[in-house]
Amino acid sequence: MSKIDKSKSKKRMPIVRIVLLFLIVCLVVELICLIVLGGFLIANHLPSIKEAFILSTTIKPETFTELYFEDHQSLPNRIILFKENGFKFTIHNLENRDMEYSYEVYIDINGEKQIIDESSVLIKNDEYETVTVDYTITVPVQRAKIVVKLIGKDQQIHFWIEEEPQT
Repeated sequence: MSKIDKSKSKKRMPIVRIVLLFLIVCLVVELICLIVLGGFLIANHLPSIKEAFILSTTIKPETFTELYFEDHQSLPNRIILFKENGFKFTIHNLENRDMEYSYEVYIDINGEKQIIDESSVLIKNDEYETVTVDYTITVPVQRAKIVVKLIGKDQQIHFWIEEEPQT
């Protein structure tokens, strides 16, 4: 090899290195773009992946309704025929929106349902409503269940009553 050929080859080396480095950088950038865009494309084509991503990155407030008896220690457990009895129950709206609650109160005597009260109440978010229920038992019962049921919410509470023996 002549002296002139060697000098030409040395001059080409930096150009070749620059071109190789440029190609490597282009490949890396293209690979990153494919990974990022590929993730979006997969998420758009597979709804379950998209939903899983949304569910895992979105904080959803828990929504529920509290239904409970006021002063549950003093619920009537023994009743006298033809004497008025009463109790109170509370609905607490934690559904993160205003709700209209339909409810029914009934007595369950051996599987037979007798309505005591039914109504509905509009409750604003994070507020509550206490309902007073008065009832009179007019037929003899040995044991019965008083039920408060939120219609459409699949929630109910109950307590048991017995007839006071006559002396």
